[in-house]
Amino acid sequence: MLDALKHRQWDEADQHAADLYSWMNSKQGFAPLTIGDESLGKEWHRTIASFTCLFVQTKVKEIRIRRARKQQASQQNAPGA
Repeated sequence: MLDALKHRQWDEADQHAADLYSWMNSKQGFAPLTIGDESLGKEWHRTIASFTCLFVQTKVKEIRIRRARKQQASQQNAPGA
């Protein structure tokens, strides 16, 4: 997920975030180790992973909105428009 975000693969990052968040919230799901070690506890890692998933989805949504606005503006300013 973070690698896709780093490489600006927005659809892939969004899908990974949605999949991880959904999986963690299923009956069998558990959070991956995030920042720190296991001694911080499962809830710590779940909180960090959940926040990261939601942040990535929000970031991708904002990027899509900006791109759509930019594209709309460029179409309106195009010659013959």
